[in-house]
This record gives sequence, structure tokens and C-alpha cells, in this order.
Amino acid sequence: MVHKIVWSALAIKTYDHNIEYLEKEWSEKEVKNFILAVHRKLFSLSLQPQTGIITNKRRNIRKSIINKRIMVIYRHKPQKKEIEIVRFFNTYQRPLD
Repeated sequence: MVHKIVWSALAIKTYDHNIEYLEKEWSEKEVKNFILAVHRKLFSLSLQPQTGIITNKRRNIRKSIINKRIMVIYRHKPQKKEIEIVRFFNTYQRPLD
């Protein structure tokens, strides 16, 4: 069953921040590869939301790797058939709060 993908304000902010970082430090090709990888990962999670690693069982928060340096943090809401994207985390950067 396909789950709806919902982005939090922080997810949008951290996604945009990662795009800006890639544009400054890497090539346009890397930016396009990242965007494509995010779309693929979110599609995959919408089909199989339990594939991510649980980081907070009580809040049903999971993480999944986009590429070797960036991961997506998300909350699975099975009753609503929804996945809330909480944030993107880049291990090269200092986290945004």
C-alpha cells in the first residue's frame, strides 16, 4: 500500500540547505544525482516505510540513507498511511536547528 509523503518545515529547510551546499561544493551533476536519489528513496519508502532503521521507537522515527553522506529522517504514521519527512542530515555539515 502506498503511503502519502508529507514534508515538515524543517525537512524543506534542510533539503534546500543540502542543495545549496552541493551547488557550492560539488558539480551540477552531483546536485541532480542527489535530487534523483531523494525522489527514488521517497518512492521506495512510500511503498515500504518499515525499511528504515528505527531511531526512536516510541515516536516511530526512522532513518534511511540517501547516499554515503546524506540521510533522511522520517516518521511513519501507519494509521494515517503517511510518512512525515522530518529532516535531511548531511554528515559533512553542522546540523541546522
